[in-house]
Amino acid sequence: MFPTRAQTDEFRWSSGHARRQLVHGFDSRNASSRSFNLIRSKLVSLQRDRGWRMLGVVSATPNVGKSFVSANVAAAMSRDPRFQTYLMDLDLRRGTIKDIFGIDTHDGVVNYLQQAEPRGVLAGFMPQGQELIIIPSVPGPVHSAELLASERATALFTAMRNSDERNYFICDLPPVFANDDAAIIMEALDGYMIVAQDGKTTQREVAATVEMLGHDRLAGVVLNKYRGGLVSEGYGIEDRYASEYYASRDADED
Repeated sequence: MFPTRAQTDEFRWSSGHARRQLVHGFDSRNASSRSFNLIRSKLVSLQRDRGWRMLGVVSATPNVGKSFVSANVAAAMSRDPRFQTYLMDLDLRRGTIKDIFGIDTHDGVVNYLQQAEPRGVLAGFMPQGQELIIIPSVPGPVHSAELLASERATALFTAMRNSDERNYFICDLPPVFANDDAAIIMEALDGYMIVAQDGKTTQREVAATVEMLGHDRLAGVVLNKYRGGLVSEGYGIEDRYASEYYASRDADED
């Protein structure tokens, strides 16, 4: 069901593309990748300690840099040879992962879930010279909740769970308060991290997101567009989550 490297379509990619698209995570020499390397270390630790390898990236509301963070964390994770990293766009209505990477396709997760007779392998794409496998979504006015609750979606998530233990899935999810899609998807995943934007996302929104998705599965909170370095205090959530905050820089909007 999930494409191997040999089953993907390679697309043109270079350091110039990365700079223009603000995808810093592939280049460990880029100072802007530091925050994403720290997040990667945390995710590797959770994989080792809890067996987590299916992670959702969420935000309370749109336009806080969620997909930017998803793309960069996945890029950083793909540099770890212990894992085959997949970046899946599960924001079926307004996904932007294919646009961030400049993937020209009309195929993706939505098509797969809508097909009467699904093909054997999802459409996958790899940036030239990189190891990340991207499974995009082509957004549109679909009945996303029904698709995500379908038997085919259940089979998809089961296949993720039963796939090779080296496979690591980073899933870009819809904003939590846009609809109930994120909550539906999180029933199948191991954990999640929240993307908040400094000066825009409120403490109440972060706390409500954690309340909805569960404290025990919170991997951390990424504070986007923060200029002061690593965040040392929380957003009103219990102190034990304060150390889970990381800062990323210079993100575009979702």
